[in-house]
Amino acid sequence: MTSSAADEPTQSARAAFVARYQGPLRSFFAKRVNRQEDVDDLVQELFGRLWSSDSNKTIENPDGYIFQAANNLLKERYRKQGTRAAAMADLPFFHFDNEDITPERILQGREELRLLEQALNELPPRTRTVFLLHRFEGFKYREIAERIGVSVSSVEKHIAAAARHLSVRMDRS
Repeated sequence: MTSSAADEPTQSARAAFVARYQGPLRSFFAKRVNRQEDVDDLVQELFGRLWSSDSNKTIENPDGYIFQAANNLLKERYRKQGTRAAAMADLPFFHFDNEDITPERILQGREELRLLEQALNELPPRTRTVFLLHRFEGFKYREIAERIGVSVSSVEKHIAAAARHLSVRMDRS
């Protein structure tokens, strides 16, 4: 990537900003989340959001602004995790113990797979697609929303509905 003279003040300002706030932000997030990789992700996401904003207004209290933005980011993440956790909470057929592979266990696994496939086929097509994209293809909610042209909230509702249906169907068997 090449940079022009016009880009230099922006790059140096960003470097100074990162140098000033990276440590305090890491400390702020580390006190509030459990995993180190979450701290790194949150710091990166916050910087990305700040730099992607189109606002050119001067911030009178940058310390207050950045930590309020950090707090808002945490609230948003917890709110999303709560919704997602509720949607995917302890679906027993997605948890595997360290069991011995025996002919009986193989047969049981095949039966569970058949029941799962049957339960998935009972879902409305869009709900099934959303669930499969997230759970089996690894797409994030935002990616699914963009791909099928719905809101992230709609994706969350489809996931929750699918999880409820599958949980009920798999428990009945």
